[in-house]
Amino acid sequence: MLENVINDIVRWLESQLQQTEGIKIDAIAHKSGYSKWHLQRIFKELKGCTLGQYVRRRRLHEAARSLREDNLPILDIALQYGFSSQATFTRIFKKHFNTTPAKFRENGHLPEFKAFLYCEEYIPEYKYCE
Repeated sequence: MLENVINDIVRWLESQLQQTEGIKIDAIAHKSGYSKWHLQRIFKELKGCTLGQYVRRRRLHEAARSLREDNLPILDIALQYGFSSQATFTRIFKKHFNTTPAKFRENGHLPEFKAFLYCEEYIPEYKYCE
């Protein structure tokens, strides 16, 4: 039953990735019917990461996809995926992909989706671009 709740939450989160106002844990907890503390605990137990880590990684993956597939300015992509500025987006993007959004757009490769969502701390052996 808990797994069904978490899967429902994940599906709902997927529909919210482009909401610029941010996804609040209180809203997610309300949707699930659990307290935010219990929800965080069961989410981490079942998915291996916190809700915040999951949402951040999903937004980064979708932003990376947009960088490769769309011709939108980097600032527009950053704002579309809920980052407060291009500088914030660039800093977080570089931490996860080891390159800037501009360089990734030129010659980056999207990581395998499941490898990118691996919810433990960032693993340096993964090379996302050449």
